[in-house]
Amino acid sequence: MEKAEMSKDIMEILSPVLGQELAAAIIEHRSRTLKKPLTAYAARIQLKEYLKTGNPVEAAEMQILRGWRAIKSDWYLNEKAREAGSINASTGRRTTVDAARDFLSGEDHSGDAFGLSGLRRH
Repeated sequence: MEKAEMSKDIMEILSPVLGQELAAAIIEHRSRTLKKPLTAYAARIQLKEYLKTGNPVEAAEMQILRGWRAIKSDWYLNEKAREAGSINASTGRRTTVDAARDFLSGEDHSGDAFGLSGLRRH
């Protein structure tokens, strides 16, 4: 299949959901940036993953911004949760970064820096 015809097929697959501009950007991202052109078959698979996210446009934009070859719905959802901070909030666990930030700011949320007795800020 000719390259121009292949791109046309891929546009027909992606553009009804992503719009013309973003569909073209995905095709360009794969072919020029990553040097891994998208096939029509792969575009259909990728479209399913975009739709699973609940926000296909944002998922496609995330793929481009992160430099990802493709995107899976769970990658997108994990990134969104991480951005919202809900991963740490839902588990109730503090990360080392959280502890270090509190320690350096002088805030004393737990009596010590890392939730361990005996590690007080001086």
